[in-house]
Amino acid sequence: MDQNKSAFLIGIIGAVITLSAYSQTIMSPTQCITVGLFVLIFGLLVREGLISI
Repeated sequence: MDQNKSAFLIGIIGAVITLSAYSQTIMSPTQCITVGLFVLIFGLLVREGLISI
């Protein structure tokens, strides 16, 4: 898969995790936002080429 498409999909997953912080009961909202932001940062690193998948 193209690097841009991979980063886009990772970003979408991070956004969904972050935005679902208050509508799910698996994790606390703070943990959910933190995990979502880490996933977004991971997507940025993939997009910039610092991490390859």
